[in-house]
Amino acid sequence: MTYPVISLFSGAGFLDLGFTETRAFSILWGTELIEDFARSNNYNMRQRYGHLDRIITADVTQIDPANDIPKGAVGIIGGPPCQDYSIGNARGTGVEGDRGKLVWDFLDKIEKLQPDFFLFENVEALYKTKKHRTQALNPLIDKFNELGYEVQFNVLNTLDYGIPQDRSRVFIVGFRQYIPTTLRQRGYETFKWPTPIYEDPKRTFPWPDKWEIGTLIDERDYIDNLEVPYELTTHSVIGNEFELNALPNHISFNPYSQRFFSVPEGDVKRKSFKRLHRFRFSPTVAYGNNEVHLHPTLPRRLTVRESLRLQSVPDWYHFEDDIPLVKMFKMISNGVAFKLANLLAEEIKTVLDNYQLAIEERRETIKIINDNINKDFKQKQFA
Repeated sequence: MTYPVISLFSGAGFLDLGFTETRAFSILWGTELIEDFARSNNYNMRQRYGHLDRIITADVTQIDPANDIPKGAVGIIGGPPCQDYSIGNARGTGVEGDRGKLVWDFLDKIEKLQPDFFLFENVEALYKTKKHRTQALNPLIDKFNELGYEVQFNVLNTLDYGIPQDRSRVFIVGFRQYIPTTLRQRGYETFKWPTPIYEDPKRTFPWPDKWEIGTLIDERDYIDNLEVPYELTTHSVIGNEFELNALPNHISFNPYSQRFFSVPEGDVKRKSFKRLHRFRFSPTVAYGNNEVHLHPTLPRRLTVRESLRLQSVPDWYHFEDDIPLVKMFKMISNGVAFKLANLLAEEIKTVLDNYQLAIEERRETIKIINDNINKDFKQKQFA
């Protein structure tokens, strides 16, 4: 069975593709404000699945659910713009900001369309900052409950799931109340969060300290004796320059500052010009507002392809060549890590599949009961 899904604030499609790659979900329709973002989403969906464009360029606040959105969606997924909630935004106005208000537009679409499930994503500060938690997150969850959804909320970090990036995000998953109720009645599990691969890896493992830029080591020997999980290191995804050169979008801005040659490897505490360490994880992929992330050993910024890999995006995904570099990096920064999106989609798929099984079982039980009643009735008639 394929479950049709509506995608709001679709961006470049990392969340959408996390769902569609399960082969259990299809994007029925979606909306994205920025044309190049929607274009990149559609382009990759076409290349991957061969279907016509399904993401329109439009302001979600101007979308009328009754007339503008196709009927038949089982779920709604999306992450409203997070800048007004971000800890890195000193002037963040939260729910009162133009972008912060968009959480209510997500809620409005849920209220009007009443899908069987939804998935909402946003920055960790929506929970971590008291103002945002009390003015946005808690009221949002309360309203979802009032609308008849059983809601679960969690903060998930990509690092815990084998992705070499320290990226914590708020996720809210809700199902219409009758779905978990039916599952419990039939003995099935309700929704559960993906099981982490690592528990608190930032503090569990002895990560190496900063190294001087240009430090020479035998990388093969170092990896063989590594005391941290190799898959959590940036080297595991961007360490093979030969492999990267064969992939699309292995491009970046030209170096323009002396800092490209002087920042130590692993110095990521500064506001900008953070140099990644080969054998540590990356800080949150967030390229913009003058934040620059440098390659561990080369005097340059990360490339688009390297950044996509840090977001666990498959190598078949790529941007068209005429998309401006700054927009490529912005799309990557705004996206949900593909692998985590895919894990969440699989858990949601399990719930929906089990619900279908539970319904079939209940129908079969009712049929057996009715058949027995009819059989008893006929026997009494001819007795």
